[in-house]
Amino acid sequence: AAMNAHRRSAAVQENACAALHNIALADENKVKVADAAAIEAVVAAMNAHRGSAAVQEHACRALTNIAAGAAENQVKVACAGGIEAVVAAMNAQTEGRPSCKNRPAEH
Repeated sequence: AAMNAHRRSAAVQENACAALHNIALADENKVKVADAAAIEAVVAAMNAHRGSAAVQEHACRALTNIAAGAAENQVKVACAGGIEAVVAAMNAQTEGRPSCKNRPAEH
């Protein structure tokens, strides 16, 4: 509920994702977390706070734990746009760094 009520607050989203990350460590909680629409909330937080490395980090960790060892949740993450959100987070964190494109391979 807090994630939906405070969508614009990066701090709330970060802390909620961190909490979900910890809750989903326990296998018995993975389905409960997914059934509570947490996957969609985490992906929404990632999309709303693309510029916050902390939100992206905790959200990626949350999705990792929610999906780990739970095939049904892996499908839910994919269907909720989680894959695209994780890739966008990865790309955003490498912006401004020197590119490896067109560099000769080192041996």
